[in-house]
Amino acid sequence: MQVFKKGSGIAGLWMVLAILAGAGSTQAQGSRRDSVLVAASMQYGNETWLRRLFLGSNYRRDWETPVKLPVFHLKAQGYTISELGGGKQTKSLQLKDAQGREWALRTVDKDVTMGLPPALRKTFFRRLTQDQVSAAHPYAPLVVSRLARAMGVVAPAPKFYYIPDDPDFGEFRSMFAHTVCMLEEREPTPDGSDTRNSTSMIEKILADGTRVPDAESILKARLLDMLVGDWDRHADQWRWADRKREGATYYYGIPRDRDQAFFRANAPVPRFMRILGLRFLVSFDGDFSNLKSLNYKSWPFDRFFLGSLDRETWKRALEDIKTRLTDDVIRDAVRALPAEVYALSGPRIERDLRGRRDRFADKAMSYYKFLSGVVDVYGSNREEEFVASGSGDSLRVQVYQFAGGKRGRLLYERRFLRGDTRTVRLHGLRGNDRYTIAEGGSRIRVELLGEEGVDRYSVGRGQKVRIRDADRATEGPAGKRDPRNDVAAGEPLR
Repeated sequence: MQVFKKGSGIAGLWMVLAILAGAGSTQAQGSRRDSVLVAASMQYGNETWLRRLFLGSNYRRDWETPVKLPVFHLKAQGYTISELGGGKQTKSLQLKDAQGREWALRTVDKDVTMGLPPALRKTFFRRLTQDQVSAAHPYAPLVVSRLARAMGVVAPAPKFYYIPDDPDFGEFRSMFAHTVCMLEEREPTPDGSDTRNSTSMIEKILADGTRVPDAESILKARLLDMLVGDWDRHADQWRWADRKREGATYYYGIPRDRDQAFFRANAPVPRFMRILGLRFLVSFDGDFSNLKSLNYKSWPFDRFFLGSLDRETWKRALEDIKTRLTDDVIRDAVRALPAEVYALSGPRIERDLRGRRDRFADKAMSYYKFLSGVVDVYGSNREEEFVASGSGDSLRVQVYQFAGGKRGRLLYERRFLRGDTRTVRLHGLRGNDRYTIAEGGSRIRVELLGEEGVDRYSVGRGQKVRIRDADRATEGPAGKRDPRNDVAAGEPLR
């Protein structure tokens, strides 16, 4: 990390400007500077015509352009280090402030080395992979957080800092010295309540039918992901908080780690990487070239959390986005970029966001139809009753709590249409569940997955039903086991 630009005829000028930027704004303690001119990274420059041709221009200039950032002084600003975090590419520290709130300090630049197999870490492939970090916009989270606020999505509000060679960092001093980092609150809930990770939240949902995802709020957050072209939205990129309503606990998602928003890579090498299997590397532009591929890493997530939402709910959510994200809102959000960087990429991002907003409804509904082709409906590890009824092109599915031989609270309800849905899979998980399939003749196939527990099946005539349960008691004409049912159409998220 360089505080001024090297290797060019204006390096000396940047040095002078950096000194002047700090000279007039010192803290009370000695000569510590409040701000400096610094680039996010200097390893993506040297933009030769050959590099542009094969690897793309990406956001190289945004990474290497010095911007004015505040300097982060750990103890002087009231923080202490809790532990080292981060993944294979990003260094991260978990901090606590004087009020006990938790924060995450993360490096903006990445090191791809540990994400590669050992045999490739000292090869040209590592350098090639590292270079593609330049396809991510270094300051994208500043824009996305403002778009989230306008859409009513709970999300952290990040700040960017320059980390000096600060002895207060102790054993982590050399790891973070002279880097640009992003600081954001780990639990930015409106009421200050605690959050949990995705694994813990899913376990709660599956353990008890009174805990369910707040699917409409999750949809809103996922639509924001698509709008900004963020393809890296797997389950580890979320925290979860809950709200109590009508005797149930609803979990809403808090998206974080906006590293891949506005991803831009259209050169031959990244295109070839998409052909080799990285189909999600879809470049951000105003046309929504391939929303299904963009969301490739999120398919299991979306099937699990959005399966209760019908076509009309998606349409309402999309209309709400168009109403909230006016031209003025988009302009103000993009202008949150540092002024020096806005001049390079801001106008294009603003133009593309407006174009995506205007085309969003049609493109997002095509993704809805993809998700709705096969829908997984999950119970919990307690007893439930799954009820399906319908005829022709319609099928209604309900899931009830079940105890003492009686139906309890309604946990799930959705009406499916054959134009959207071919198959509905009902997962009982653990517990002694009941499956009640009414007579009818809906063209939508129903698959019953009893899994663990002593389950009972009552299947009326005329409905297309498949049952997968090794030990089952069956009532009705669907009692004969079909061995072809041992292989599911796809692997559902457990």
